[in-house]
Amino acid sequence: MRRAFYLAVLALFGIAFYQYQPGLDRAPLTGTASGAEAGDHFSPAENLERLDIEQISRARHTLDIAMYAFTDRYLAQAVMEAAHRGVKVRLYRDRSQFEEEQRNADVHHERSLSDMFHRQPNVQVRVKDSNERNLMHLKAYLVDGALLRDGSANWSSSGLKQQDNNAHFTTDPAQVHAFQQAFEEMWSRARNQVAH
Repeated sequence: MRRAFYLAVLALFGIAFYQYQPGLDRAPLTGTASGAEAGDHFSPAENLERLDIEQISRARHTLDIAMYAFTDRYLAQAVMEAAHRGVKVRLYRDRSQFEEEQRNADVHHERSLSDMFHRQPNVQVRVKDSNERNLMHLKAYLVDGALLRDGSANWSSSGLKQQDNNAHFTTDPAQVHAFQQAFEEMWSRARNQVAH
């Protein structure tokens, strides 16, 4: 039913909709006005990292991200480039994953992604004061208040390219609005930590 709705909307606006075919590495996304093809995309048949970088590169005003695991340096660079273009970035993290990523960076004598974002203009990072029972487990972002990506894929190289995961893209106003509301509620929690 949802797929039929998307097809009808795309056809109405005269936009081609590219069918998912397992095993194909797609050309750049086309479809909705924001440039993303509506629907689900699956790794490892598709490179979800490439799809996410493509959408982040289209951001012009805002980028709201709620990401459980975030270790992919190519995506971190794409987020930094968006911020340098003047895009206001808000990144919301789970505390357990955030702290684990910091520890791993220390062990390997590397700069963590959080350190990359520290004191960068246009980038704010907040961390949920979570424990093992109340994780911030979302893997989603919203581009310019119009394009929502959610799904099971974390922002790790293996999660985006090797594991069995999905990324769902939509411009459906109801889904976009629901995420906006949820994000604002998470972002404004009194017990959040501001990442330094």
